[in-house]
Amino acid sequence: MITFPADSDGSTAVSKLNPITKLIVLVSACTVALRLKEPLHALICFGLILIGHLLTKVRPAILWQRTRGIFMFGIILFASQIALVCDVPWQTRIANGALMSLRFLNVVLASHLFVSVTSSEDFAYALMQAGLPYRYGFALLATMRFVPYFKTQANTVLQAQMARGMEVDRPTPKGIFLMAKHTFVPVIVTALSKVDSLAISMEGRCFGLYSDRTYRRRIPFHWWDGVVICASIAGIVASFYLI
Repeated sequence: MITFPADSDGSTAVSKLNPITKLIVLVSACTVALRLKEPLHALICFGLILIGHLLTKVRPAILWQRTRGIFMFGIILFASQIALVCDVPWQTRIANGALMSLRFLNVVLASHLFVSVTSSEDFAYALMQAGLPYRYGFALLATMRFVPYFKTQANTVLQAQMARGMEVDRPTPKGIFLMAKHTFVPVIVTALSKVDSLAISMEGRCFGLYSDRTYRRRIPFHWWDGVVICASIAGIVASFYLI
């Protein structure tokens, strides 16, 4: 999710929106989700976000695989609100716990929907074509591309440490400490080597020599993007006056 996978096949109407439009819709959805004060309204928002995943053809198996830990944490939030809050009626505890967990789930799932229908390249190119200096745009794109690389390297180092007999795979305080101790430094060294190679490659290609750059393809901004942006802004404004 964090790596902007663009799980949707691109054939849906949402996938064809400009990435900046999708970002504004995400901000609007998160603002409204945080402004909701009734558990029923938060539950309706939760259902709409799930329907959005279905309409954009995000596979339920992928959604569950990536967010099952998030759902478990939402349940923990709900249970902790009921068990730890004192001097409050049970009905209020349940309502507050449901509202807190649903707010959390709505923000996370809305963000997941955004990254599922937006590729990292399209997002960076849209920002650069909208006026963001391409040096910053490339830094953003490189950062997102490095996330899966670091994840792969960390898994490789972890498997190597396990092959040496280190107890880094046990869910104990000692195992967690050993995993952090014997994984962090090798991954950092590998990352610095990768970044150094990238910097040398960019310098050899005279990256940053010109103030502007050309694009192999353009990210279009259509009239319906403007309509969606206006509707999103109206939703944010309405959330402050009507909720």
